[in-house]
Amino acid sequence: MDALPLAGLSHFQLHVADLDASVEWYKRALGLAELRGEAGRYVTLHSADGGFRVVLSAGGQAGTRGALDHIAFAVADIDALTAWCEHLTAIGIPHDGIKPNIAGRSVDLFDPDGNNIELVSE
Repeated sequence: MDALPLAGLSHFQLHVADLDASVEWYKRALGLAELRGEAGRYVTLHSADGGFRVVLSAGGQAGTRGALDHIAFAVADIDALTAWCEHLTAIGIPHDGIKPNIAGRSVDLFDPDGNNIELVSE
């Protein structure tokens, strides 16, 4: 049987220890905008182009690592990746800078719960 087509990324959902802190981090670090939510339970954020959503749900435990290894977001090219590094530095989000990877170059950063968010230029 041939694989059925996928249209792209819809959303990913993370359990977070501090919902408010995580919402603020994703807004500041990645420029996501709040779409909807239920106070104290979850918040849905979306990318500027509406290409994907991130759902943050209360109930996570700080300092624990879930089953998710990392989430990778694609950026256009090395210039865009460099601009992301400058942005993250300017707003005080720690990162280790641009590193080579198997497909090109990337930058790793970590949200308040320690989830690895990777920005990739392939």
